Amino acid sequence: MGKSKFDFRQNDNNLAIAYYRFSSHSQNETSIEQQQEQAKIYAEKHGLQIVKEYADKAMTGTNDNRPQYQLMLSEINSIKPAALIIWKTDRLGRDRFNLAIAKKQIRDAGCQIHYVAEVIPENGAESSFVEAIIEAQAEFYSKQLSQNVKRGMLHSANNALYCGVKVLGYVPDESKHYIIDEATAPIVRRIFDDYANGKPLAEIRDKLNNQGLTSALGKAFTLNSLRWILKNRSYIGEYHYSDVTIPNGMPALVSEELFDKVQERFSLNSHKAKTPSDGEAPRYWLTGKLFCGECGSSMHGTAGTSKHGRRYYYYNCPNHYKNGHRCRLKPLPKDKLEALVVWVLDDFLRNDENLASLAVDTADYYEKYYADDSYINTLQERLKKTETALKNLVKAIEMGIFSKTTQERLQELEEQKQAVTEAIEAERVKRLAMRDDHSVKHFFELYRQADFKDPVTRDYILDYFVKKIVVYSDKLVICCQYDNMGEVSVELDEITEAVDRVLDEVDLGDQ
Repeated sequence: MGKSKFDFRQNDNNLAIAYYRFSSHSQNETSIEQQQEQAKIYAEKHGLQIVKEYADKAMTGTNDNRPQYQLMLSEINSIKPAALIIWKTDRLGRDRFNLAIAKKQIRDAGCQIHYVAEVIPENGAESSFVEAIIEAQAEFYSKQLSQNVKRGMLHSANNALYCGVKVLGYVPDESKHYIIDEATAPIVRRIFDDYANGKPLAEIRDKLNNQGLTSALGKAFTLNSLRWILKNRSYIGEYHYSDVTIPNGMPALVSEELFDKVQERFSLNSHKAKTPSDGEAPRYWLTGKLFCGECGSSMHGTAGTSKHGRRYYYYNCPNHYKNGHRCRLKPLPKDKLEALVVWVLDDFLRNDENLASLAVDTADYYEKYYADDSYINTLQERLKKTETALKNLVKAIEMGIFSKTTQERLQELEEQKQAVTEAIEAERVKRLAMRDDHSVKHFFELYRQADFKDPVTRDYILDYFVKKIVVYSDKLVICCQYDNMGEVSVELDEITEAVDRVLDEVDLGDQ
């Protein structure tokens, strides 16, 4: 038979270990420091020497998934202390099943549990009875606390109140309602504007991080954090917490029109074909504008590999391979099709009237999105903080505190200061450029010599002039945004001949 509690054999020494825990859910619990202080007093009073301490800060006791707690249990057999000192039994945990297992492991190691703030008989049947009652009370308190917290959070959510979820661009007011944070809201608006108007997420991320701007959690921006921002309906005033959704539950930061434009761009980008590990997937920038003239479906990018391992990229009608090729339109080479569209767009820009309209509208766009002082103000605040941090670091170095860490931090702050300064200057130049007649001339010349290799410029011109592109077996029809420009039709003989030559030897595996 195994040992019972009454067969307990304590280690013959005066060594003790101590375990402290503080739960973040309860505001009146004894802090780690107070528990530590009382444990030392208790040890001295009982002639015990604390040889190791374990502390889990802001960790719940409803489960045993606590790093220091697990470390203590793993080391107790090697340390072989005579005593474990804890504040109360609920510091070990509030789940009776986990507690029973842990206490057996502790006692099997020859260690007796000492409670600083609870009186439990050390021997006899009554000790088990008293201990069981205290454990049951701790478990009941934990469950009741959990219910109260959930009830309180649900009440706050139903009233569109702050429940601890930080959202960049907002802060809670005294009544816990979300209000616009004028210091960070311009960052959010700029993220939406930049992405809606063609900037890649990676470029937006790098620009923000180089300027020293941070997310709501004070961390550097990542692609995922930017996606979360751009897909978060809170920014159009929709409050969300758990299963609670309240329209107009918080002030809107961006218009629904801009939000929808961003979601549309996400949708278009999701149709890009993926290549294998031999390189980055090409950007099928006609997606969303390109339609099959045979069946009307939206055409998307696809890729295939020939028998000799060569990679080919196409725009494909999804119905061509469905139900026995029920759409007759064959896949068309990506590069050749895009080259034809660029040729047409370039021809549009040779018309001075078209060019003037584009230049004026572009200047109006910059006036709309860059005339606001708020983003510059945000950058200037960041510059002040960076300069203050630099001054403090220089003072520390002058006092003799110099190491590899301070050297790296100094370089980091210097680079950050330069990036923010350059960003502020760039914003000022944009604002100055659109406040005189020279700006229209500048944009006029910019688009006369448009670089179609630049994805931002190319996408802007495509969106400006083209409503949709319809592809038939023998021609390409470009439908213009403006009625006075009509339609442009381009023959596809060259493309179709190229397709016929290679299609037989290509396996279109990425449908």
